[in-house]
Amino acid sequence: MSTEQSVCDPMLLIGIKSFDLSKTLEMDPEFLNVDQEHEHDPSVSSCSTKFDGFLQVQKLERWISTIITTMGANLFRYKGVLNVAGMDNKFVFQGVGMLFNGGFVDDLWDPGSTRESCFVFIGRDLDKKMLIDGIMSCRCSEVLRFSVGDKVLANVGSHPKARPDGYTCGHILKQWDEGNAYRIELQDDDKTNVWGPVDEDEFVKAMP
Repeated sequence: MSTEQSVCDPMLLIGIKSFDLSKTLEMDPEFLNVDQEHEHDPSVSSCSTKFDGFLQVQKLERWISTIITTMGANLFRYKGVLNVAGMDNKFVFQGVGMLFNGGFVDDLWDPGSTRESCFVFIGRDLDKKMLIDGIMSCRCSEVLRFSVGDKVLANVGSHPKARPDGYTCGHILKQWDEGNAYRIELQDDDKTNVWGPVDEDEFVKAMP
């Protein structure tokens, strides 16, 4: 990967699968223990939380990118294990400053277990409310509005068959496809498949 003056888009570093949770736990048994992080001086603090439920991966990746670019200079260390809707693999991240490593790992959530997300950030002058509100805004339900076979309007932007508002007709082929809420088959000659990444009208809405 090439950079210009050491500047790199954080999204290029997400999902490269270079992180191994098992090996990390061997080297750092307290990696997942967010309760033992401590303050180093009056300007340095930690922010951590644990919660049940699911996160939406596209919102999550945008949130991580925002945190790195806006707060990276003041971040000393951050780490977390997150439960992403539609995925049995854990989403694990860790970083120092703007050096981020994270994505889905081979470790799976145990069947029947409580899928509890947790994260901790350590840094100077942390905006704790921004961190917690940001990740909570990524939460979602695994229960979706549309079922397989439902006819919908998918936002496809500049697709040749799109209406002036960017939507075109299709039907739901699959729920939760690679972390995306829907896989949709468009009603065009090629039966093009697209993702509806988030279960919101901005991306997928009911056929009138």
